[in-house]
Amino acid sequence: MAKRPEFLNERERRESRVLSAVLTAACILLVLIFAADLYITNNFLLVIVDGSSMENTLHDGDALYIDVHDTPERGDIIVLDVTDYPEYPHDGNGVHYIIKRVIALGGDEAYAEDGVVYLKKAGDEEFSALEEPYANDATESFSLVKVQEEEVFFLGDNRGNSLDARTNGCLPLSDVVGVVTSFSLAHKDFIAGWVRFWHPGLA
Repeated sequence: MAKRPEFLNERERRESRVLSAVLTAACILLVLIFAADLYITNNFLLVIVDGSSMENTLHDGDALYIDVHDTPERGDIIVLDVTDYPEYPHDGNGVHYIIKRVIALGGDEAYAEDGVVYLKKAGDEEFSALEEPYANDATESFSLVKVQEEEVFFLGDNRGNSLDARTNGCLPLSDVVGVVTSFSLAHKDFIAGWVRFWHPGLA
């Protein structure tokens, strides 16, 4: 009766151990990916940019996560629920969100002149010109706006093509759905790829 050479048995055992290690690593990676996706889904809201009002910061089709627990600050990019505001037209089906940048909060005052936005923060004595490297195109002049408590004054970065608080006035802070995370802004392409892979049809 022939006996299998020992070196062949050892090679098979070695290959089996390698395969087992690879499969274990792959399983762990998949579990980590699913866990990360579950954490993100439960703590953040995924939104897809629709339109050009935030160019060149954001573009149509960009995928972003917003923190629904964060409190907006001046300069933040926020998502607002304008479903109940006919001045922000939509098809009437489901909720309607817009994405804009916070310019002023309760107690602040703002106006624009000669393409520049001026802001006087609550408690300040004088207006200061805002430095807005994100703004695409000069801001059309608008008269003085006094932001009431628990309200937000917001503009799109694409100042020549944005329907925002200049025309329709401030909105209550309660209409803010969330704040775009800094991670989203820094890794838009990665998030778009992630969404296309794990949530096909959304982006």
